[in-house]
Amino acid sequence: MNTQQNQVPQDTEKLKEIPKWARRYAESRTAPMIVFFLVPLVLVGMGFLSVYCFLKGIFILGVIVIILCVAAFIYFMIAYDRYEARYFVKSGIPQIQGIQQIRKYLPLPLILCVVLSVILEHHGVFPAYLRQPVSALFVCPLLLFANWRLVKSGFIGYLWAGLYGLWAIAILFKVPILTFPGRWAGHELVAIPVTGLITGLIAYIYSRYALKKLKTTAHLEEDTNEQYAR
Repeated sequence: MNTQQNQVPQDTEKLKEIPKWARRYAESRTAPMIVFFLVPLVLVGMGFLSVYCFLKGIFILGVIVIILCVAAFIYFMIAYDRYEARYFVKSGIPQIQGIQQIRKYLPLPLILCVVLSVILEHHGVFPAYLRQPVSALFVCPLLLFANWRLVKSGFIGYLWAGLYGLWAIAILFKVPILTFPGRWAGHELVAIPVTGLITGLIAYIYSRYALKKLKTTAHLEEDTNEQYAR
């Protein structure tokens, strides 16, 4: 009897964690983010495949790959918003308002910074292989600010900025895996979707963990209510 009485206060403390795990699960659902970055990477791969086919003289296959790539891109642009809306409706938890605000307000300053960096590169301020580290000077602060100001309690923006910054540092130290030869070395158009995809996968795994903790705590609440009913 004493054991059961001692167990009830402990269970009550654990039940207070339900809002915490529900919030963390809602903040880390990144399946749409994974799709958003995975599809462009696949399209880039198809683009390289078509170039390879043309270089090897396989023109028919190269044309077919280009047609498929263009068709997939058009379909993705049309269908992605519907897919994202269905995902959040199916989950029963709406998308965080801060994420929507980031998608609305972040692209313009990013575009302006990219244009400025292109102009500076064109005037010889920095070489082409430093394109990604230079972009990190504005991408990382923008992601950090957006996460702090709009999402507040989430961690995705911090993680994404950290990975993008680490990629920039790797290029500065000429790490072989992340430093590509030629003019496209460490291009931000590659680094952004790759780091975004890794961020989405990590957050998705964490969302599964948060959901498991939430379900466990919810079952504990049911057991506690049954004990009180007795």
